[in-house]
Amino acid sequence: MTDSTLDHTADRHDQPWLWMDVSTSARARSGQMNGTLRVEQSYIRALSAEMAPALRFCRYDPLRSDYVAVATPPDLSGKPVAGRAKSKQASGIAAVLRPIGKSVERTIKTAVRGATASLLRKTSQAEPLPKLGGDGLGEVLFLAGENWSRVDFATVARMRRERGTKVAALCQDFIPAVAPQFFAGGDFVTKFDAYAQFLIKEADLIVSISEATKRDILGYAQRHGGMRGAVEIVHLGADIPAPQTARRPEALTDTQAARFVISVSTIQSRKNFDLLYHLWHRLTEQNTPDLPTLVIVGQPGFGSSDLLWQIANDPVTARSILHLPRAGDDELAWLYQHCLFTLYPSFYEGWGLPVSESLAFGKYCLASDASSLPEAGAGLARHLDPLDFPAWRAAVLDLIAAPEQLARHEAAIRAGYRPVTWAQSATRLADVLRGLAATGATAHPR
Repeated sequence: MTDSTLDHTADRHDQPWLWMDVSTSARARSGQMNGTLRVEQSYIRALSAEMAPALRFCRYDPLRSDYVAVATPPDLSGKPVAGRAKSKQASGIAAVLRPIGKSVERTIKTAVRGATASLLRKTSQAEPLPKLGGDGLGEVLFLAGENWSRVDFATVARMRRERGTKVAALCQDFIPAVAPQFFAGGDFVTKFDAYAQFLIKEADLIVSISEATKRDILGYAQRHGGMRGAVEIVHLGADIPAPQTARRPEALTDTQAARFVISVSTIQSRKNFDLLYHLWHRLTEQNTPDLPTLVIVGQPGFGSSDLLWQIANDPVTARSILHLPRAGDDELAWLYQHCLFTLYPSFYEGWGLPVSESLAFGKYCLASDASSLPEAGAGLARHLDPLDFPAWRAAVLDLIAAPEQLARHEAAIRAGYRPVTWAQSATRLADVLRGLAATGATAHPR
């Protein structure tokens, strides 16, 4: 039995000492499920199984400007990945007025909330968080959701100073702080920078999901006067719940379904879908033999409008590129199961879940060599410079011309790929949080 196993079993007798903030899940609306929510939901389930007696849940209550306990954490497992498609798009003057109307609506809502906040605080029945800890372990607050927008930094800092609470925050990436050009508008980048400052000045522990993200955090801290806490790496789970049935997307014709490759991600400038579009345009134009259909699976995001317009209106690629803005879990499973290989030329990632998903389904992936993607590839994917068009062209042509290569790659993936499970990730996370709690048991509030 390992030391980790002994520590794990010891938790069976611990008093509660860990608060997990589930504010992101608590505020989720139907159709809002995204990567961050999936991670928070996965840790709710995995940590509950790993350390139930020691774990309690809470959420931030903006009416009280404080955290309140949550008896049962939200379960969003039934929520869709994305909302329903709108029946029609706004155009002309309506497209211009819509953001103005939304801005006015937000202003009115903010005013109403401010005018009624005092009354609602008086009627709120929620009690402040009871203090946790004991048996040598101090209180820890773990933030795992959309911390940059759901966390009141002043409240968390007050808990640390007045209660002696240790603060741990999961950081999936630091991209807005190191590559802000990939994000729309300055407001989000400014908000994220405030979060980054909070992490390096107030957090006792930052949980990074990759070595690359850890480097980004430490580099940022070095440029901004250092950091008070530690950084630990905990890889996210990559075991994908297989749907009971896999279903072919209706938009895929019989001809396309017979031979295709996929690239799965939100369509945004950071993901470098422009490279794939231009590559498939060139290969189609050159009448490349046995060229598979490129199926792009993902919703439109920042910087995607021009690219998607080109794809929709390019007569050259009309039959060789298909964009699926939405795919359910059953459809996505079918696409992974039946594709020839996958592509992921992103410029910057915190991890690279589509690479892990591809390997989990036993499919070879051509991926970028940037940031954390070689970590996600686990030595079983091929990594290319995201700006090297000739290299991507040659790699795709090689796989098309020599299908026996794909068979060898898939055999190597089946033999060598061992994804981290959410249970394993939770065990590792519980260990690092327990270490923080042990140092906090005798610490004095600062």
